[in-house]
Amino acid sequence: MAACRRSRPTASLLLMSLLLSSPIVLVSGGLPAKEACLKSPDPAFCAKFLASIPDSKSAPDARGLAELAIRAAAKAGAEMGSSARAKLDAVTVKGPEWLCMDACVADVEEAVSRLDVDKGKKSSKSKAMGDAKFEDARDYVETAESDGLTFNCDLCRGGLPAPVQTGLLPKDNEFQKIMGVLGALLKLVPGGGDGPSPAPAPGPEPELGPSSGPAPAPAPSPHPFSLLGQLP
Repeated sequence: MAACRRSRPTASLLLMSLLLSSPIVLVSGGLPAKEACLKSPDPAFCAKFLASIPDSKSAPDARGLAELAIRAAAKAGAEMGSSARAKLDAVTVKGPEWLCMDACVADVEEAVSRLDVDKGKKSSKSKAMGDAKFEDARDYVETAESDGLTFNCDLCRGGLPAPVQTGLLPKDNEFQKIMGVLGALLKLVPGGGDGPSPAPAPGPEPELGPSSGPAPAPAPSPHPFSLLGQLP
């Protein structure tokens, strides 16, 4: 008698059940947040991160949710970058590992400077984000992805003192995961690098001169038999 084969749930079903059981944010029917988390590198972290953002449930669309995520990423990066910089400054022997880590922390600081859309504002209560600042943040995230920036500094930890190894950019590479979520959200906002390319503008119509007209018909070729009499 043939043995009964127990069916296994597919990976997509397991992922969907994980997202449905997580504190996922529902935005405009749930589509932007769910789509972003399904396409992000770590869907479970994505659900947790979005649920931790104030006002995320009331975001009107994918653009509104992305704006909230940009601000949250800038805040998290500033906290982690400041802590990492303080630990690096406490190291007295600045060998190759320190230089590697210094460059990695500088990448985080650069990310914060590009994502801090509220920098220079007198009041942090303003929620409006202009198109120029939004596109600047999006351009940075897309460039960081294409350049392969990871924001985790894992390659630099080997020769550093133990407190620095474990203390720099902690929380299981959280900033790297935040940037992954942000990149997935920005891809859902129209106008990004992944959107459809605009159709090329039609070229100018050719101008016809005053004497322009239909091209004259070519002269008819002589019949091949009429050439026989011309042969020597």
